[in-house]
Amino acid sequence: MITVTRPVLKRCPFKDEQDAGELAIVLPENAPELHALAEAIDALCHEPVTHEDFTRSVRDLLPPGAHVTTRWHTGPWSVEVTEDP
Repeated sequence: MITVTRPVLKRCPFKDEQDAGELAIVLPENAPELHALAEAIDALCHEPVTHEDFTRSVRDLLPPGAHVTTRWHTGPWSVEVTEDP
């Protein structure tokens, strides 16, 4: 099992602000090429997107069996979103 993490910064679709978060990916086998994965994830951050849709979109980039969790700070809230395989 492999775990990779990274910070992410995306646009909020509901208010003109940025949401800062952390992305954690757990892979049951080998990780995909991480530089290419980082570029694909960065592309998801260009347009406003909900926490849930962002997390699902990251999961869709990964091989079957991957587990994705994001943690965000938005307004007065801390939010965690998990997408299981």
